[in-house]
Amino acid sequence: MFGFSKNRRPSTCPVPEPVRLWLEGAFLQLQDFFGKEKTQQRKVLTPHYTDFPIQYNGDEENAFRTLKIIATQMEIPFEDIYLELFDDTAKEVSSGSVYGQGLFLGSQNNQSDPSGLYWGKADNGQFVVSLLRSRLAQPENMVATLAHELAHIKLLGEERIHENDERLTDLVTVMFGLGIFNANAAFQTYRGIGYSGWQSMGYLKQMEWGYGLALFAHLRGEDNPVWAKHLTPTVKGDFTQGQNFIKKNSDKVFQQSGV
Repeated sequence: MFGFSKNRRPSTCPVPEPVRLWLEGAFLQLQDFFGKEKTQQRKVLTPHYTDFPIQYNGDEENAFRTLKIIATQMEIPFEDIYLELFDDTAKEVSSGSVYGQGLFLGSQNNQSDPSGLYWGKADNGQFVVSLLRSRLAQPENMVATLAHELAHIKLLGEERIHENDERLTDLVTVMFGLGIFNANAAFQTYRGIGYSGWQSMGYLKQMEWGYGLALFAHLRGEDNPVWAKHLTPTVKGDFTQGQNFIKKNSDKVFQQSGV
């Protein structure tokens, strides 16, 4: 249904060779962190009421309900997380603080504003996460933002790494079955009467998400995963191309030296 663009070559990898090697190495690292069997068996969450049984209406309480579902999926005790909301105009979320690690929004106007932030562990032992209040009206972007911030907990908070790595943090969402949301949020267009534009979110490019999800499906032995139908057409194209590349190059995928 989605097909390939004129410039897309189905037999090639959707990402350049150095990026392919990095993505495959990162997946193997995360598999070591979180377990091969769990990666293969973990449920993939989709933008459907069965996975997020919440009536999204902009209510702040929905952010906490959503957070609880994501925390459960990512094996983090909900009570260990403190969530605060901040406004679009806020330049500092906490008094006297500068931005922590987080997920940033970009647009055709080259704006870069935080959609969410991870602050680390507070004195009371809770991990502090912030969410941009306007995400309450954008449920799928809210899921993507919260998933990325909780991915910081899995890497930094649980001391699996000691220096922040945003691209690796993005990939953690894939390993925990939330990659659909973050991949779809990577590049979004909008159009109305008299206006149009785009915005991006996250640190991986759209093609990198596509190949990353193809690697995820390969690790799970999924040739035609049902969850892939929830990807946007552009991500789905890169995902399909990535699957085709993996099938035709199984002898070298995940086989690079030094990984």
